[in-house]
Amino acid sequence: MSINTTSTSPANDEIDLGKLFGILLDNRWMILAVTTLFALIGVAYALLATPIYKADALIQVEQKSNGGISSLVGDMGELFASESSATTEIELIKSRMVLGKTVEKFNLTTVATPNYFPLVGKGLARLMGEEDHIAISRFNVPAYYNQPVFTLTIENPEVGTYLLESQEGKEILKGKAGALSQHGEFSLFVTDLKGKAGDSFTVSKRSELDAIQAIQQNLSVSERGKQTGMLALTYQGENRNQIVAILNDIAENYFLQNVERNSAEAEKSLEFLRKQLPEIKATLTTAEDKLNRFRQANDSVDLALKPKLHWTL
Repeated sequence: MSINTTSTSPANDEIDLGKLFGILLDNRWMILAVTTLFALIGVAYALLATPIYKADALIQVEQKSNGGISSLVGDMGELFASESSATTEIELIKSRMVLGKTVEKFNLTTVATPNYFPLVGKGLARLMGEEDHIAISRFNVPAYYNQPVFTLTIENPEVGTYLLESQEGKEILKGKAGALSQHGEFSLFVTDLKGKAGDSFTVSKRSELDAIQAIQQNLSVSERGKQTGMLALTYQGENRNQIVAILNDIAENYFLQNVERNSAEAEKSLEFLRKQLPEIKATLTTAEDKLNRFRQANDSVDLALKPKLHWTL
């Protein structure tokens, strides 16, 4: 019986660079076309994409102290001591109390955006320096109006006249930039209008809560470091001048409410002292009377004991 054995050679794991280069060379035109296409798409996106700007601010949160009260009432000053943590201040900055004032000042419940050709229209207008612009300081819509979305069309850009229409194309009012326009319960004040004749804008109304939430989405507040008391504020948006103005106003509103809050706390502390001072004064007077009677009693006892103490010595 014979056994036949066959030897197997190990698999060839070597890479044939010449063969790979040949494949790349055969498909060179396809590779070049795909690379060029994606390069052009990247360049186009970089040029046409709307730039997002970012504004920064830094706020120092000081530890609250009431040395004036402490010096007047001593240990009772601890009753009024309070320290506000960075986390509390961050939530306060992003609160409705602070942001609501900014929404009211800049009329952020009104949203007005230019209408461009989809995808590339806005970018092309920016590159050519023909961006449309509108600023609205007041826009009142009747409460019963269910669809507060309108179209504003420029009629004469030289004098700033415009036409406001509903989504159905119904005329709402006509007006002029720089003047208040009214029709029934509708009122519109356009402070600035830039564009060509026939250019249009979409103008809509939103609730104050929606406007505050929109600010909160673009606003970032964080403590710089740990236990530093320094808060870094960042606000981002498409309008460079507007985001700077909004961030400055948020910081100002925070400082103003902080001053008002401190004044209210100081007023409460003083009111508490005014109520407690008569009682404290009466208690002090009673204690002084007891002390005086005690001293008088001790003095009489000391006079009676002095001769005895003299002989003893």
